Amino acid sequence: MLIMLYRNIGQCARVKQLNAEKAATCIAPNSDAYLIHFPGGLNYTFGRSKAYFYGNFTVKETIQEPLELVLTTNRCTLDMKTCETFNKLTLTRICSYINDDKGIFASFFKSFEPKFHCPIQPGVYFFKNSIIDLTFFTNFPLEGYRWQANIKLFLKGKINKEVYCMNAQASMIWVKKN
Repeated sequence: MLIMLYRNIGQCARVKQLNAEKAATCIAPNSDAYLIHFPGGLNYTFGRSKAYFYGNFTVKETIQEPLELVLTTNRCTLDMKTCETFNKLTLTRICSYINDDKGIFASFFKSFEPKFHCPIQPGVYFFKNSIIDLTFFTNFPLEGYRWQANIKLFLKGKINKEVYCMNAQASMIWVKKN
């Protein structure tokens, strides 16, 4: 009897999974001036808390430090009637992440053709088996909300210029464990 109960519990087990609802280049008056351009939009699919990128993107001119990435997140109700700013994170020294051969994003940046490193040279870059694993988000209590993220990359220094901007929306869902 206990074996049958244990087996049924295992078959009914559920796990949390990040569900990306949308992600796209920001629509803004200056978006045509971004130094990073995705022809036809950002190409990706999403499944099992992983983002799979495909296609290509163009870098219009050399991009180098000082760079700054600003991530702003909003927590919204599931019906999207109310949202509130949840957190704002600013990262500097972006090239150290791009050039780190053993870092958390190393496999993602290594998947580009031609080689992607700082300073980032102008040209067309192709995604080749480019995956970002976002399963670590499932460790946080994110269910019950829709999460909006705004990610902006800035060239800082004498000239402050927005290099690229992306908006994304996701929620945490429970799925039957396979």
